[in-house]
Amino acid sequence: MKYNVKQFMVFLSGIVLMTLGVSLTVKSEVGAGAYDSINFGLANLLKVNVSIAIWITSFVVAVISSMVRKRFLKFTTFLTSILIGIFTDMWVMITERIVFSTTYEKVVIYFIGIFLIATGISIYIIPKLPVNPTDDLMVALTEEKSISLMKAKLSIDGICIIIAFILKGPIGIGTIAATLFVGPLIDIINKIITRICSKSLSFK
Repeated sequence: MKYNVKQFMVFLSGIVLMTLGVSLTVKSEVGAGAYDSINFGLANLLKVNVSIAIWITSFVVAVISSMVRKRFLKFTTFLTSILIGIFTDMWVMITERIVFSTTYEKVVIYFIGIFLIATGISIYIIPKLPVNPTDDLMVALTEEKSISLMKAKLSIDGICIIIAFILKGPIGIGTIAATLFVGPLIDIINKIITRICSKSLSFK
């Protein structure tokens, strides 16, 4: 399948927004998203960059997605994982020296992060370029099991919370909030963007 520059730019902008959102939720200390908590917990456990943890978990999730679709692994999703890992490391480095001292600041930053994550995912799945294995699993569940993006996201996050807890990832009250709100937000934002920008987002 051929992709054009417009598709790639939309795709990349979504990844940039999403990874910025991830770094902000972790920085807020309110609690990162379930899957993100796994990656940060695994990174701390193995003493490696978050990007390495992302690539490891991405492989595991890609295997699960292939089982859901009953097809071979979609290795193209790892290209996306590489980008996500690189941008996540970049944002973590950029925000490293930023300190949020008050609870109010942390909560505000947390919700900004959640909004950016949901918006980023909503945008970068639109061009139908290879998505991150985790989001590919979400899409696979909607395609093969005929469930909404919201239900797929909630199901995945529920399982991830348990794993993140075992790995001692940065989970907290914000993790529960992310599990409840990111799925519905993706569903809503994706529909809004698709409806409003249907012509401008035509990639033919």
